[in-house]
Amino acid sequence: MRRGNQLINVNAPKQRVILATLLLAANRVVLADELMERLWPDRFPRDARASLQTHLARLRRTLGDGRDGRRMIHTSPGGYLIEVATEHLDLLRYRSLLDQASRAETAGDLVAEAQLLQEALALWRGTALADIASDPLMRDEVPQLTEEWFRALHRRFDVELMLGNHAEIVADLRRLALRHPLRERLCGQLMIALFQGGQQVEALKAYASVAAVLRNEYGLDVGDELNRLHHAVLTGDLTLVTELGLHRSANEGHEGQARWATPRQLPVGIADFVGRADLMDRIEGALGQRQPRAMPIVTVTGPPGVGKTAMAVQLAHRVQDRFPDGQLFVRLGRTGERRRDPGEVLAELLEATGMSRSAIPVGQEQCAAMFRSRLADRRVLLVLDDVIDVEQVQPLLPGTPGCAVIITSRSMLSALAGTVPTRLTALTDTESVELLERLVGSRRIHLERKAVARIVAACGRLPLALRIAGARLGMQPLASLTAFADRLQDPRRRLNELKVGGLDVRHSLKQSYVALDPPARTAFRRLGLLPDAEVAPWTVTALTGEDDERLTDRLIEASLLEPVGLNAMDDPTYRLDPFSALYAAERAEEDDPPTTASALSRYVDTLLGFAVRAARQLPRAVGQLPPEPGSEAFLSARDTTRVEARPWKWLATERDRLFSAIMLCCRYGWHERAARLAEIVTMLAKHRDDLAALIRLSIAVRDAGWANGDQRLGWRAEHGRAMLLLRQGRVSESRTLLTRCVNALDRLEAWQELPHSLAMLAHVCAVQQTADEALKLAEQARALARSSVEPHAEILALGVTADIMLATGRGAEARHTLDRVLARSRELRETRFEAVTLNAIGWSRLQEGDLRSATRLADEARALAGVGDRYGRARPLHLLSAIALAQDRHVEAMRLAEDSRRAFARLGDAGGEAELTCLEGEIHLAAGRSGAAVDLLVPSLNRLNELGAFRAEARGARVLARAHVTLEDHQLWRHLSGRMDAMAALPMRVGGRSGAA
Repeated sequence: MRRGNQLINVNAPKQRVILATLLLAANRVVLADELMERLWPDRFPRDARASLQTHLARLRRTLGDGRDGRRMIHTSPGGYLIEVATEHLDLLRYRSLLDQASRAETAGDLVAEAQLLQEALALWRGTALADIASDPLMRDEVPQLTEEWFRALHRRFDVELMLGNHAEIVADLRRLALRHPLRERLCGQLMIALFQGGQQVEALKAYASVAAVLRNEYGLDVGDELNRLHHAVLTGDLTLVTELGLHRSANEGHEGQARWATPRQLPVGIADFVGRADLMDRIEGALGQRQPRAMPIVTVTGPPGVGKTAMAVQLAHRVQDRFPDGQLFVRLGRTGERRRDPGEVLAELLEATGMSRSAIPVGQEQCAAMFRSRLADRRVLLVLDDVIDVEQVQPLLPGTPGCAVIITSRSMLSALAGTVPTRLTALTDTESVELLERLVGSRRIHLERKAVARIVAACGRLPLALRIAGARLGMQPLASLTAFADRLQDPRRRLNELKVGGLDVRHSLKQSYVALDPPARTAFRRLGLLPDAEVAPWTVTALTGEDDERLTDRLIEASLLEPVGLNAMDDPTYRLDPFSALYAAERAEEDDPPTTASALSRYVDTLLGFAVRAARQLPRAVGQLPPEPGSEAFLSARDTTRVEARPWKWLATERDRLFSAIMLCCRYGWHERAARLAEIVTMLAKHRDDLAALIRLSIAVRDAGWANGDQRLGWRAEHGRAMLLLRQGRVSESRTLLTRCVNALDRLEAWQELPHSLAMLAHVCAVQQTADEALKLAEQARALARSSVEPHAEILALGVTADIMLATGRGAEARHTLDRVLARSRELRETRFEAVTLNAIGWSRLQEGDLRSATRLADEARALAGVGDRYGRARPLHLLSAIALAQDRHVEAMRLAEDSRRAFARLGDAGGEAELTCLEGEIHLAAGRSGAAVDLLVPSLNRLNELGAFRAEARGARVLARAHVTLEDHQLWRHLSGRMDAMAALPMRVGGRSGAA
C-alpha cells in the first residue's frame, strides 16, 4: 500500500484480512456477514458486528481514509466497498491487461498479445495473499487466483511457441515445470520448446523427470496427452508434435488444462410423471432469475419415496436449454456403507468437462478450486442427487452466477445458505389415481375404483410405492386389484408387497435410517414401538432416556419425522409417515425385550406423571373413586407447569395417546398404571363414541388386574364401568354391576371404595323408584364413609338421601340435607358436587313455586361448569327449561329443552335424552299441541322403560295421560293411569303441577 511516495504499513492481522477481502472485490460491495466469516471462521464472537466496525474504523485511520477529503472505504446497505482505480491496484491492472491480450488474440496480433501477457504476469510477485493469516482466504480465493495465473502463463508460452520464440522461454519453463510437477501442461510446453530447438534428448529427459516425480512422490501415472507427446518426440514426428502442441494450444486459448467438453449427463425423463405442476413452475422461475453475485440453488427434500429424483430430473430437462455449456448429473449418497467422498466426485465432474485424469489435482480443495475455475463464466446446470449433508455438497458448488444447481436430499439441508427450499409431500388422491392409471390402464382402474382407493391409501400416496404397485399389477394384467388391495391392508406384509425389480420401499427407508447417527437411530426405532400418530418432543426423550432435544431435530432433518404443527396446548407435534412407522416397528425388533420394556416403561411413567398432575387440578366427577394411594409415585419430575395451568386442555389434547397407553400397559401387565390412566381418561368422555371406547378400556383394565391377581383393582375398574353405563342411561345394567361391585368390595374389605359404590347404588335405586332400598343403601354409605374418612362418598350419599326426600314430598328435610351437602362440597372445593347440589336445590325451589330462586340457582350451577364438563352445562338447561314452562314462556322453554336434549345426545346419555324429550312433550301439551306431545312421549317412555329409568318414565307417563285426557282418549288414559300407579307410588310435582291431580 502506498499513498504517493509514502509506504503504508497495515500490521494488525484482522485489518489485513479485511483489506485483502475488500481489494479482491474492489469497487464491489462485500457483505458484512462475509467479512465476519473471514475474520472468525469458526464461531462469531457475541459482539461480532460491533468488533467488525471497530476494526474497519482502525483500518480507515491507518489508510488515512478521508484526510484529503476522499474516502476509500464506503459503507453501503449490508456491507462495505473499497473504491480504487484500475491503475492503482495490481490485480485490477493485471485483469485489464489480460482483457487487452484477449482482444489482441481476437485480432490475430500474436506479438501484441505476447507483450501484454508478459506485462501482466510481471505484476505477480510470489504466491497471492502469502502474508495474510486467513484460512478462508487461503481456501476460497487463492486457488482461483492461482488458476487465473496458470491460464495466463500457459497462454503466454503458447503464443511464444507459435511465434517461434522457443529458446527465450526454455529457462522459464524448466524452472516452472520443476516447481509444479503436477502441471503436466508445463512439461508438455517445455518438451515442445526443447524439441523445436533441436534438443530431442533434453525433451525426453524433461518427460522422464516429471514422470519420476509423479510416480515416486504421488503414485500417479503420466496422463494420456503427455504420453502421446512423449511418443511423438521419441519418434521424431515433427508433424505430430506440432499437432499435439501448437494446434492444440491455439484451440485451447485461455482454458489452460483441457478443451471444454460439453457434458450431457441428465438421465432420461419420466414419461408418466404426474403432479407437481405449480411447484415445478415456481422452481423454474427461481432458476431463471439471474443475479449479479448469486447462483440459484434449488433443494428438493422430502421423505423416502416421495419422488425427489424424478422431479429433479424432470425439472432439469425443462430448463436445460438455458444452460448451453452442459448439464452435469451425479448421484452422491453412499457406496455400500461408505459415503461418497466429495474429492472423488469432483474428479468425476472435472473429467466430464474434458480434463484428463492425470491433470486433475490430488487434494479436495485443489479439485474444488479447479472445478470452480472450469465453470467460471460458463452456463452449466449441476444436478446433485441424494446428497447426505451440507458437508458433502459444499465443495461441489460452482462459484459463478451463470451456473445453477438442483440438489435432492433426504435431509432438509437447513444449514445450506442461499437456497430455494422445496419440500415434497405425498401426491393428491387424484394425482395418485392418475399415476396408477398410466401404469395399469384405464379400464382396470375404472372397473375396480374402490380397490384403487384402498391401494392409494395403503401406498400413502407416495410415488415410489404407487409406482411399485403399478409395476406389479402391470406385470399381471389378469390379477385382481381388490386382491392386491387386500394384501396391502396387512401392515405386517405391506413392505414385503411393495418391492419389484430394483424398486423397494424398505430399501429406500433403510438408506435414510443408516445415514442417522446411533442415538438418532435408537430414537427412530423406539418411536416404532408406539401406535400414536403424533409425537411430542418429550416422547423421544422418554423413549431413549437421553435428555437431548436435538434428537427430534435430527429426525426431522432426515425427513423421517414430519412436523404436524401446534396442538391445542400450542406445543409442536410431529409424526412418522405410515411407511416410516412400519419400518421403525421392524427395526424396533432389533432391541432385546428388556430394553424395549424399559423404554416403554419410561414413556408410560412420563405420560402418567403428566396425567396425574393434570387430574389433580380438576374437580372429582360425581361417583368417581378416590385415586389409588400409590398414584403419587407416578408424578413426573419433568416441568409440568403448563400442564397444571391448563389441565383439561392437556388431557383433551393427549386423549388418543392416553387411550393407547392404557392398552399398552395391559399388554405388558402394568395393571396399576393402566387402572390409574383409565380413571383419569374417564373425565374425557364427551360423546357416545367416547363412552363405548372407555367401557372397552375398563374391561381391559379389569381383566389385566384380575390376571395379575389384583381383585380390588379389577373391581375398581368395574365400578368405573358401572358409572359409564349410568352415563349412557343404561340404569338397569348399571344397578346390576354396582350390586356385584358392592358385594365384591365388601368381601375384599375395600373400605375406601365400598362407600362410593354403595352411594352410587343408592342413587340408581332412587332413579328406579325403589325408595326404601335407596334410603337404606345411602345410610350404609354415609356410616361407612364417616368411619373410613371418605368425605366425597358421604356427601354423595347425603345427596341421594335429599333426592329421595324431595321425591317423597319431604321438602323441608330435603332442603336441610341439601344445604349440608352444599356446605360440605364448598368446604372440599368440589365444584362438580356443588353444581349438582345447586341444581337439585333449584328443582326444590321450582316445586315450591319460587321461580326466581330456582333461576338464580340454575345460573350459579351453570357458572360452576368447568371446561369440558358438558353434564355441568346440560343439567341447568333442563331446569331452566322447566322454569320457563312454569312461566308459560313456551318458545324459550322449547329452545332450552332442545339445547339440553342435544347435549345429552352428544354425551351418549340415552336416559337424559329421553327425559328431555318428555319435557318437550309437556311443553307441546301446555302450548295446546296435544298430538305433537303424544308423538314425542310414546317412544321416549318406551326407551326409558328399556333403560330402567322408571322414575323418569313415571313422570313422562303422567304427562302422556294428561295429553290423552285433552284428546278425550279416556280408555288409553285409564290404561296409563294403571301403569303409572303400578310404577310410581311416589307423588311428583312436574312443572309446578300435581301428578296426582
